[in-house]
Amino acid sequence: MTNKLHNHKSGSYEGIYSLHKYWSKKPPNIIKNLIEKNSKEGDLIIDPFLGSGISVIESVVCNRRAIGVDINPASVFITRQLLSLINIELLNVEYKRIEDFAKPIINELYEIKRNNTSHIASHFIWKDKVLDEVWFKNGKPKYEKTKAQKDDIIKAKSFTYEGIKQRFPKNKMFENSRINVKKNDKVHQLFTPRNLYALSILFNEIEQVKDDKVRDILKFCFTSSMGQASKMVFVINKKIDKNNGEKTKLKNKSVGSWVIGYWQPKEHFEINVWNCFERKYEKILKAKSNQLQDFPFTEESNSFSNLLNKKSGFHLSNQPAQKFLINIQDNSVDYIITDPPHGDRIPYLELSQLWNSWLGNKVNFEDELIVSGSKERQKDQASYNNLLNDTFREIYRILKPGKKFTLMFNSLDDETWINIINSLNEIGFKLKNIETLSYSANSVVQDNREIGLKTDFVLTYEKATTPLNNIYLLNGVKGEATLGKLIGNVKEKKEGIEKYEILNELFFKLLKKNQFFKLSQAIKLINNLN
Repeated sequence: MTNKLHNHKSGSYEGIYSLHKYWSKKPPNIIKNLIEKNSKEGDLIIDPFLGSGISVIESVVCNRRAIGVDINPASVFITRQLLSLINIELLNVEYKRIEDFAKPIINELYEIKRNNTSHIASHFIWKDKVLDEVWFKNGKPKYEKTKAQKDDIIKAKSFTYEGIKQRFPKNKMFENSRINVKKNDKVHQLFTPRNLYALSILFNEIEQVKDDKVRDILKFCFTSSMGQASKMVFVINKKIDKNNGEKTKLKNKSVGSWVIGYWQPKEHFEINVWNCFERKYEKILKAKSNQLQDFPFTEESNSFSNLLNKKSGFHLSNQPAQKFLINIQDNSVDYIITDPPHGDRIPYLELSQLWNSWLGNKVNFEDELIVSGSKERQKDQASYNNLLNDTFREIYRILKPGKKFTLMFNSLDDETWINIINSLNEIGFKLKNIETLSYSANSVVQDNREIGLKTDFVLTYEKATTPLNNIYLLNGVKGEATLGKLIGNVKEKKEGIEKYEILNELFFKLLKKNQFFKLSQAIKLINNLN
């Protein structure tokens, strides 16, 4: 059987991980367990695909020296804020200053009248580009939900992108149907003109903060909250029965969120920008205050060489993995743990344009390790394999002999998996352990897939110093027969086993015997089971 990694809560600082959206987050305690199992205190650990930053943060907690590398400036920015020691008193002072100036100006944009009484609206619902509903609180906990009136519609339409004087990003996005980006789409069009105006007022005030750390954590609050202020927040008006998939219309509509890609639903919310920012600030303030209780804060080392002279600490670098690793000495790293981009599943830089454009970050799209649905980027499977293999070779070179490398990965693509398994074996990595990691929450994509994408494979390798046997690929008629027999045995031994669990078992059983298979072939055989 495959070993399953189970999620559970640990330190009070864990609240920081929910403060900002990022994709493919892994359970912190599982990452912590992998770090503790494969390294010791004071060891040097690298994650060349930093992502949400969990590996570096947990390495710091475990008293290791940690290096996080990512081509995405937003990844490095988010991780740095989660690791930063903030002067809470000064943060509150600056927030109050921004609130005193910006809140009344922003709220005025959402002022409505009902029965000759002024109210500040919290939510607007747009349906097919027409303002349909307006929500507000009239001194009561629950929202009053009313149909949009003529004055509401006139006011909403009075705002234009051209009329905004403050700075806002006008970056063109890459056309990519996989993430719902059409030709000539721009970042600012993800917001209504009113909300874009409010965001520009707010960001301009944050820019005035003099203390670097406080200004950055407020920008972090801004980027974390802006998704909920966009046109990507859908209206929940139906309930889906998990047993039969039937949809039932809800009596009361509720608020969704920014779910996947840059999808702008036909019925979407326009939420008061100040309310979005204020709610996120309260969560950040609470989480960062709790973090003070048990988190081992340490100053970031300004370079890799500087970190080597310390017993603990961290260093973050905004570079392509392969270009950073090439400058590290041979046989100098104790443990490497990473979750690289999974082929074409998540185009991180494209999805992060929303944040990077507001932050004014320069983005290196050319060197990203990704398979992109955007034709203009020319990021195909061949370029992905080449970059990934280059990174694997560098990982092998810098890792100390006998030390471990943990790879977290999931894909349904044959070529991607065959390349990874063969490349690691040819480079000299010996497979030591295979585990599966279930997602803590199902995504839209996962819910719609019968096989795969429900677990990550966690493969831990050791840097071998002697030649390894080649991986044997089950292929053709003979391979299919062997695969079919193995699938039948797995199903027979475990009654009621899920289809994706059979796939997991194949990984475990075959890789342990230095064999591999085509996922497409296995899925076809599994689907044909009675």
